[in-house]
Amino acid sequence: MFYVQQQLYTPALEIHEFNRQALLLDTETVGSGHLTEIIEIALGDCAGHIIFQTLVQPVFNPLPRPSKHQRFERAEFAVAPDWPQVWPEIATLIDNKILVAYNAAFDRRALAATCARYRLPSPERGWRCAMQLVKKLTGAKRNPTLNDACAYFGVAGGNHRAARDVEATYDLLQKIKAGSGP
Repeated sequence: MFYVQQQLYTPALEIHEFNRQALLLDTETVGSGHLTEIIEIALGDCAGHIIFQTLVQPVFNPLPRPSKHQRFERAEFAVAPDWPQVWPEIATLIDNKILVAYNAAFDRRALAATCARYRLPSPERGWRCAMQLVKKLTGAKRNPTLNDACAYFGVAGGNHRAARDVEATYDLLQKIKAGSGP
């Protein structure tokens, strides 16, 4: 997949699609538009295990400033690999998988932009959006944040770190799958 400014619509996850053929994905990024660069990525399986997690050294953008939303310490990036070093393992894990992200449109564009920068194809089978599922189930008119959706369904939210956001999305989907709403 090569970067396109306006990605095609990413459909809402149908809960039955959250199975062994799917992986949860979350990214944290710097930059915007075609300059977006992934600085952290995590993948989780349908059993709730984090199967891959790493920081990624940004090459084209400065590191984010410390804030309440980006909980990164600059020292964490001192030994972080760059994207071409982590991509082979990620590509193997996502090969022919449906990628589920809470805000799939964002993560899809981030992955596409980062791969395009290095001319790397992405082998995933497709994307599904957990946020669109939540929006459909709750009747929300606006896109709820991950923390708002988790609060609505009574599970712990994320913290803008990739692995914790994957875990929060997993917990949210498990609650939805069990049919136990708020």
